[in-house]
Amino acid sequence: MREKTTSKAAIIEAAALLIRKHGVQGMSLAQVVAQSGTSVGAIYHHFGSKNGVVVEIARAAIAIPLMALEEWFGDPASPAQLARYAMSALEVSPELGELLAQLGAGAITDDELGHQLQAEFSVLRDSVETTMQAWAKMNQVAPARIEGYSQLLVGLTLGYASQRVLVDGFDEKRYLTQAVALLELPEETPEREAADL
Repeated sequence: MREKTTSKAAIIEAAALLIRKHGVQGMSLAQVVAQSGTSVGAIYHHFGSKNGVVVEIARAAIAIPLMALEEWFGDPASPAQLARYAMSALEVSPELGELLAQLGAGAITDDELGHQLQAEFSVLRDSVETTMQAWAKMNQVAPARIEGYSQLLVGLTLGYASQRVLVDGFDEKRYLTQAVALLELPEETPEREAADL
């Protein structure tokens, strides 16, 4: 069983690296085999297809934020805190932002893959929504006041990731400050002022 796990992990690691460098369309199974030291048979055994590999990489990419959201469920973070966390995580792990940008491009150019990735990223958006709703309930904020915030947060975070990759001279700190301000509710203002001191 250890060999299967190692083989699967090696394929995911190699494919993620290749996607970051060449994009989804630029990654071939032959390259994955060469990079991972596995075989095409191992790829089909573990994932069924190239798209299966890409979907598994997307799952791995969103696993950490999903775990963080689960941990926060008992003490949920506000929309602004979630934005700060998400963009700070991308600053610390720029390879994740590169991967997200390439997965987004791959989803646009392949309809079938796009639908599969939408399903995976919907899980993350729904988890963000659940966390925000729990925060609202805990802080006696009407749910209608944060309606759409989960979509806004996901969009701002993907925009941050994309611009870090695509825009020369992108001002990450200013973007983060403005994104947090967009998601901040009046209930959070004292917290922000204390954090800025």
